[in-house]
Amino acid sequence: MTVITKEEGVIQPSDEDLQRLEKALDFSNTMKTFNLSKNNLKVKTQNLLSYSTSGGSFSVDQSLISFMNFVVSSGKTEISLLDKNDIPIRIEDTEKFLEDVSSLYFEVVNDYYNEYQQLRSSRKIEKVLEI
Repeated sequence: MTVITKEEGVIQPSDEDLQRLEKALDFSNTMKTFNLSKNNLKVKTQNLLSYSTSGGSFSVDQSLISFMNFVVSSGKTEISLLDKNDIPIRIEDTEKFLEDVSSLYFEVVNDYYNEYQQLRSSRKIEKVLEI
């Protein structure tokens, strides 16, 4: 309950009000830190999902893996593929390329999942900052 003193005309918050304000500030700081850490994890993951070969750089995602699976299952051993800069790159071993990008994707996304779960389970700012 807020107390107003008549002499000074100053509003004095009660201890309960101060505690509620402190809890709200702590929660706000925790959420801000959580969201910043979550965004950093997302950016880190996106950076790690890059695969370079034959002078090209590819963004590894589910659509690239699906397309390469189609290519391999169609019996094609060589193809020209546009990299993330729209430069045509010759892939001479489609099966190896598919294996490499699939392995990279699963490893990076699994690490992202584990780090995200660790972040989610953190309840204090100190734990979030440790990650």
